[in-house]
Amino acid sequence: MDEILKIRADDLRTKIYLGKTKSLDIVKACVARVKEADSRVGAFLKLNEEESLEQAVHSDKRVKNNEECGFLEGIPVGIKDNIMMKGESMTSASRHLENYVSPYDATVIEKLKKAGVIFLGRTNMDEFAMGGSTETSVYKKTANPWNIEYIPGGSSGGSAAAVGAGMVPFALGSDTGDSIRQPASFCGVVGYKPSYGLISRYGMCALASSFDQIGTLSKNVKDGALLASVITGKDYRDPICEPIERINYVSHIDNSPLRILKTMKIGIPKQLFNYKIDVGILENFNKTINKLKFSGAEIIEIDVPSYKYVLALYKVIMCAEVSANIATFDGIRYGYRSRNCKNLNEEYSKSRGESFGYEVKKRVLFGTYVLSTKNYHRCYHQAQKVRTLFINQITSAYRKCDFIFSPATLQMPVKFGETLREECGIFLTAANLAGLPGITVPSGFTDSGMPIGMHFMGSRFSDVKLFQVANAFEKISGFDVNKYPEP
Repeated sequence: MDEILKIRADDLRTKIYLGKTKSLDIVKACVARVKEADSRVGAFLKLNEEESLEQAVHSDKRVKNNEECGFLEGIPVGIKDNIMMKGESMTSASRHLENYVSPYDATVIEKLKKAGVIFLGRTNMDEFAMGGSTETSVYKKTANPWNIEYIPGGSSGGSAAAVGAGMVPFALGSDTGDSIRQPASFCGVVGYKPSYGLISRYGMCALASSFDQIGTLSKNVKDGALLASVITGKDYRDPICEPIERINYVSHIDNSPLRILKTMKIGIPKQLFNYKIDVGILENFNKTINKLKFSGAEIIEIDVPSYKYVLALYKVIMCAEVSANIATFDGIRYGYRSRNCKNLNEEYSKSRGESFGYEVKKRVLFGTYVLSTKNYHRCYHQAQKVRTLFINQITSAYRKCDFIFSPATLQMPVKFGETLREECGIFLTAANLAGLPGITVPSGFTDSGMPIGMHFMGSRFSDVKLFQVANAFEKISGFDVNKYPEP
């Protein structure tokens, strides 16, 4: 593995500006790493080799000629395949969109282009972001770079595996229930989901609109803050995007962990111990609690009784929104269109039936069921009322603490074909239900060499402080961010 790939994005940025490193050398190293490892990992659906090298040459010329450069000039990034880039395919890992070409850029892509990044390629994902293992992709499975017999998590498994294997410094993903932070934990990288409405979703293929957020995957917290600094900010094209100006999160990060942690109250949910936790994860969690205490953080227990409803709430509301959003994929205006139809009804049913995978069909059917006239008030409407109860209880908990802390997942990744326990990511999903920011930070390894992650969840729009505490935790965790797998 080329040593240049072990340099953090923030340091690469400085070296490019000072002329000590060329963007072309970085991109060449990334491309070589993808060609070396991706036949086993399967992180990328598409590698933009020629375009990336050409972009890098232009970046180097701008730097050499002292022209105006972007905030992330010359740094490569991976893009999850449900985010639109004008003139490029956007399949959402589904047969239904295999020939679809994006007519416009997503807002985050517009911002990244202005920042001067290099778009290395499109990363694999679960079909329409439905799944937690990156096994439902119609094209291929992605493997965990730390052990290719195991899943990387999902749905942003391609982005997590690409960053974890050192193929790219950072990547974009999307998070609906835990879709950035769970694979980040499994692959030993940092996964950040912003507060709901902080980053525009315009140009992202919707899954469940009241949960979806675009976020970042990076090798360390500072790089995640760097990427987030570019893509946050108001956008009139996304109605839920808050009118907040772009924030430079990196400038707020303090490299003195003790100073930050001494001011923090960290809440541990009482309900955490109601669930089965893998032994290796529990041992690591207890060690990290002791490290936080030793560093001066105050650890308190919080009680959020409605945590027990999180999984049911998520399933009902998410599937209902899936049913509504996937209804637009009818094969008429764009997407897969069946040739074996005799009338309009068959056109709809066969186009969708032939092109959607099992997981998509399952969620659409359940979502349609809970939205039916018979079940709407009994299921969907009731779930929304209980969701409000949960949000109110979480809000009350933040009167006692600054952040809620838990293991990122309650179970380690499983082998392909095996199933994760339903409650595996319950403390990640809570952030989506309440619209709160969350970040997964690697904290150690199991005896078998698989990474373990811990999760911080903050109150809404506490993202600046979230990066601060995550960065401080990273400094004391003992996790070696310069350690890479050899898949």
